Order: sequence, then C-alpha cells, then structure tokens
Amino acid sequence: MEKKERFFNIINKRIFFPPAIALVIFVFIGILFPEQFGAAANAALNFVFKYFSWFLVPVVVVMLGFCLWAGFSKYGNIRLGGPDAKPTMSKAVWFAIALTSGIGVGITFYGVYEPVLFSMTPPDFLSVIPMSEAAIFSAMQFTFLHWGLHPYAVYTTAGLIIVFMFYNGKQPFRCSSALYPLLGKKAYKGIGDAVDSLFVFAVIGGTATSLGLAVLLIARGLEYLYGIPSNAVSWLAILLAVAGICVLAATTGVSKGIAFLGNTNTILYIFVLIFAFIAVDPLKVTELLFSSVGEYFQNFIHLSLYLEPIERTGWISSWNVFYNTWWLAVAPLVGLFFVKLAYGRTIREFVTVNLFAPVIFSFLWFGLFGGGSIIMDKFHGGTIGVLIAKIGSDMSLYAFFEQFPFSRIMNFIALVVVILSIITLVQAIMVAVAQMTCKSTEDTTGDVTPPKISIVFWGVAMLLIAYALLISGGISALQTACVVCGLPVAIIFCFGMVAYVKSMHNLKDFDSYSNGDLSIYMKNENTVLKEDVPMVTYSDES
Repeated sequence: MEKKERFFNIINKRIFFPPAIALVIFVFIGILFPEQFGAAANAALNFVFKYFSWFLVPVVVVMLGFCLWAGFSKYGNIRLGGPDAKPTMSKAVWFAIALTSGIGVGITFYGVYEPVLFSMTPPDFLSVIPMSEAAIFSAMQFTFLHWGLHPYAVYTTAGLIIVFMFYNGKQPFRCSSALYPLLGKKAYKGIGDAVDSLFVFAVIGGTATSLGLAVLLIARGLEYLYGIPSNAVSWLAILLAVAGICVLAATTGVSKGIAFLGNTNTILYIFVLIFAFIAVDPLKVTELLFSSVGEYFQNFIHLSLYLEPIERTGWISSWNVFYNTWWLAVAPLVGLFFVKLAYGRTIREFVTVNLFAPVIFSFLWFGLFGGGSIIMDKFHGGTIGVLIAKIGSDMSLYAFFEQFPFSRIMNFIALVVVILSIITLVQAIMVAVAQMTCKSTEDTTGDVTPPKISIVFWGVAMLLIAYALLISGGISALQTACVVCGLPVAIIFCFGMVAYVKSMHNLKDFDSYSNGDLSIYMKNENTVLKEDVPMVTYSDES
C-alpha cells in the first residue's frame, strides 16, 4: 500500500492519465480490430497530407534558422545552470548519446534502402532515367534532406525551447515550461497539462514508429542469419525481449551497463562505416559523397520548400512530409532527454553538439552506405537493389554486406547495431516520459528518479503500440501514426520558439543568474573550460 501511495503522490495525474488511457484504448483497438484501425489511421493521414503539407514542410526550415540564431547570437554564451555550472560528461560521450537517441534506428533501416530506391525509381516529377547520373544525385540530395539538418533542427529546437527555462529560469522539467514566457504560471495549469499530455501521447506514437522499424530489421536479420521467419510471432517475441531488457535497465542497477552498450554501439557504427568505405570503391564513394553534399547545400532552399504544386504525384507527402512529422512526433521527449545532458554547457555548445555533429555523421553514413550501394550495383555487378525488390526494405542493410567476404560476420554486427540502437532509444524515452509525468524535480541538474511502475508502464505501452501498428498495416501504419501526432506538436513548437525569443530579450525577468547582464557568462568562460570534464556515461538518473 505504501508503494501505491508513493506512486500517486509523485506522478502528475493530469499529465499521466489522459495519454495513458488514450494509449490503452488505441492498443486494444489496434490489436482487436486491426483492419478498422488501419483504415482510420489512413483517413487521418490523408487529411493531414491534404490540408497541412504547406505548414509541415517550411516549419522545419524555420526551426533550423531558429537554432542558428539561438546558438550563434550573443545569447549563445549563456551557460546552462549558471556561470559556475560544470559539465558532467565529455563532449564525446554527449555526442554518442545524442546520436544513438536521435536517428540511430532510422539510419540503419534507411541508410541503404532510401538512396537505392530513389535511384532505381526516381520521383515522377523529376522525369529522369532510373540509375542515371541525374537520378543518383537527386536520390542522394533527397536522402540528405530527410536525414541531414532537418531532423536534428527539430530535435535541437525541442531542447532549446525548454533547456534555458529549466536550468536558468528554474521552471519544472516539463515541455510546457517552454510556454512559460508567454503564459506565466498558466503554463502549468489547464493549457500546460494539455500540452504535456499531448506530447507524451505523440512521443509514444513516434517512438513506436522507430521501434516498429527496428523490429522489422531485427526479424529480417534473424531470418537471414538463422532461418527464423519474420512474422507476427517473431515480432512479438522481439518486442518482449526488448521490453525485458529495457525495463530491467530502467528499474535496476544495470542501467550503467546499458549506458556502456550505448557507447559500444557508437564504436560499432564507426567500425561498419570504415568497412563500408574500404569495401566498395573508396575513390568513387568519396567523389559521390562530396558531390552530393555540395548539390544538397546548393539546392537546399528548393529541396526544403518544394511542395509539388503542379504534378501532385503524392511523393513529397509520402516522404518529405512524413519525415518532418516523424521528427516532430518524437522531438518533445528527445528534446527533454537532450536537456538532461546539457547541464554546464553553453547554448552554443548545445546547438553544436545536438545539431551539427550528428549531421556530419549522417552525411557519412548515407554517403558511404547509400552511395556505396549505388556504386556497387552500377559499376561492380552488385545485387543490392535486386535483393531489396525481392525481399523487402528491411533486407537493405543485410543486402549491402551480402556483397562482400565475411558477409555473415558483418551482418551479425549489423544486427547487433540495430538491437543496441533500439534498446538505447526505448530505455531513454521510457525514463524521460516517466520523469515528465512526475509532479516536479527538485534537482537543478535535471536528476530525478521517477517511480519504477511509471517507467514500466510507458515502456510496455510503447511496445504494445508498436505491435498493434505492425499487425494492422506494417510500415504504412507506422508512418501514419507519427504523421498524425506530429502536426499538433509543430504548432506548439512555433509558440515555444516565440517564447524563447521573448525570454532572451527579457533576460532580467527569466534568467535567475545574470539579472540581464550577459557579461557574467563571459567572465567565467575560461575557468569552466579549463576544468577537467569526467568521462562519464549516463544513466536513467542523469
């Protein structure tokens, strides 16, 4: 009885129960009535695509501009936690966590698949020949558009609009704190509770999309390596295994081991990147990578804002709009997770590590795996595209390694990378959601231990939603879920950016340390930089 009272005393009932009840209902409908669930999801998807693509495409460009202003204006020198705050981890560890908690699952699923698919079947509105030079460069440009600056601009924005108000404004560890400069204490009443509940629901749906893609990849890897069929039974078994590991990590002392696995996963990412670079054709891969990045930046504005107003083939909605809203759906809680890691860093460092560093890695990943796959098929008799067309998109990463010696060893490593990526992501989101649905946190560094039962609940809900989506329509249903969730999040983020700008222009009212005098951060800059930063890892309490 004591534990039950403690649980209800710690959680914020107005934030916890609305999304919890809604998610339970969705799980039951999705599992018991999969066809009806899929039809309703598609109807919602078509509504969003038809009426809101005009908003969901340019809003991400606005977020990128917002991040650049926040990081490189005079306010970028503000140190989170005050002028004397010291970081709790090295930048290398910080970067590793930012990478694996952001798009780690997505890049393993789409790293080979998307560039090859776009090269073999380019968008109709381009009117180019498949596997021609024009098709290949357009494929790489659209891939970089989907996995470059855009996703991390969304994630970094989600963190920025909260991080200053939490550390320096002394506001609660809640997404609604982003609206405090506009609403004052009303941000923590009806409107704020509704915002936090919506964000919790959105992030569970968005993370379920990533989880579903990881399950398909893991199932295909097990089928390829060990002959275990990829079907609803194996999907459920994989989800239960992931659930067991993540719950154990989040509720016991082995979470430090999971942190170690996250760091190990980054090392494996680098290892397979080096293999991909050496194995294919280093000279051609390098030339294609640099040329594609150059064209991406040259055409950045056009690529980012193009809405296909004349042809209307639906391609832009299916890809560009889908990706933007996927990032938006997951962003609130990924942003909160970024906030937890940022104590003692400047706003400029926050933008640099969370936006630019992962983008460079993403360029390398898609350039070496995607570009390498295209070169392999076009010039060296590769069968990557054939295997993907024959077996499915979840075969793409394994199809790449199939072209080389030691393919079984490399595919086993690829399977491990996927498993570690999803464990890192799910465990991080479970803890972040549970923490946000607590009443408050007293620790100014963001450390708080939410009730274990809350962590378990959100983890199980996420896993069941992923399973319901998989059996009710596979990847299509997964895409639908995150598109619908991302729209309201985008609207709230716009208000959050306005609130952030207001807080910067009124530091005297919102910064507990400076009283409006930015010079105090410059005085202590050299002292803080000279401090030795420990090479620590993170846990569910950091």
